[in-house]
Amino acid sequence: MRSILVCPDDFLWRLLADADPSHFDVLHIVEEPRARARIAQRGGAVLVGDLERPSLYGRAFRTGHEPVLLAVERARQPRITAAIRRVAPDAPVVTLGDSLDAFAERILDPALERALTRLRVERIRAHFARAARVLILMQDDPDPDAIASALALKTVLGRSRTAATLATFGTITRAENRAMTRVLDIPVEAIKPRALEEYDMLAVVDAQPSFFEERIERVDFVVDHHPEETPVRAALKDIRPSYGATATILTEYLRAIDAKVPQRLATALLYGIKADTQHLERGATRADMDAFAFVHGLANHSALRRIERPELPDEALDVLARGIENRQVVNGVVFAHLGPVAYPELIAQFADFFLQVEGVEWSVVSGTVHGELHVSVRNVGYVRAAGEVVRQAFGDLGGAGGHRSMAKAVIRLRDWRARQGAATSRALAQGIVSRFTRALRG
Repeated sequence: MRSILVCPDDFLWRLLADADPSHFDVLHIVEEPRARARIAQRGGAVLVGDLERPSLYGRAFRTGHEPVLLAVERARQPRITAAIRRVAPDAPVVTLGDSLDAFAERILDPALERALTRLRVERIRAHFARAARVLILMQDDPDPDAIASALALKTVLGRSRTAATLATFGTITRAENRAMTRVLDIPVEAIKPRALEEYDMLAVVDAQPSFFEERIERVDFVVDHHPEETPVRAALKDIRPSYGATATILTEYLRAIDAKVPQRLATALLYGIKADTQHLERGATRADMDAFAFVHGLANHSALRRIERPELPDEALDVLARGIENRQVVNGVVFAHLGPVAYPELIAQFADFFLQVEGVEWSVVSGTVHGELHVSVRNVGYVRAAGEVVRQAFGDLGGAGGHRSMAKAVIRLRDWRARQGAATSRALAQGIVSRFTRALRG
């Protein structure tokens, strides 16, 4: 159904300039001939005339039931509403400032959000414009969301490979993530903390400065979807814990500035959103769904299948077998300690796997990696928030936290020994069960 927007000038047209015209049929009614010319030049449907004359609305209505939005000064509203009622007595009429109906929610709110996002992006780009070399830093073992977000930020900033470096202090360990960088040709450099001095500006994506063991003196921009456990100190920041993926935020950036999204970037963003939301089944919001739908049509799905089904190392099966053999279920929680593992992402991967055990609501999988104990936690989503329980269980020993349905803790073994005593596989498994069940009851 057509919607009628009444405004003396082209204010509403400019407000909706970013909205997708394929989703609605809008007729603008204006009073200024110049406004009519501007709207018509851009391909908009428009009528011009005295807003208080009924004859103008006689040309506008088709059925007499089209919704009308008024953006006029308060003193004129009664006269203009009366003119509309003369022609279409049953037409729903709302004014800016009143409680808007579904029409406004569907059209005006997204347009406003996109306009605000565009302003945010322009500010970010202006901040980085004077930098010759930019470093885009990810966590020590970047996941698909981080990699996709870093690649997208480089596109948002309009940077070439030499002018912006995607980097990590660690290495990419999980097979799928390595396949992602290889198949999509995404260069990620492993750097030392002292290399920060070689760059003019620093952006941190899908992480926060407090997540790193290394001290980072200055950060220009932080974009992340994890909770802000400690106040983030950065020149600019965009942290949205309600979002399921940082890639969703970057997709909104790209759409707001009408950036061309290459196929490999769309594929990366699609995989980043899928990975962090478990195919939109875990912690996904409407924003995640909209971003997913946008990049889905632009992505290379053949490449995505190659990424999602990488070769599984034979030793990973031995680790899984060990976890299955040592698993125990306590009051709806399945615990599995894997012992020493090659890389921490394997622990998170098996935490997802063990949540499929019949009758369980929680999966707690742990393992040791290079002198650290890693604990990955998953739940079905309708129980206590995983991040809250993990902080309560392990926060006094090391880094701990997360979202409603997924969380993790990373504890140095020497800190475990100082507080808990022995750090054998048996002692670690028993300690994790004891601490977690106590926190869950609490």
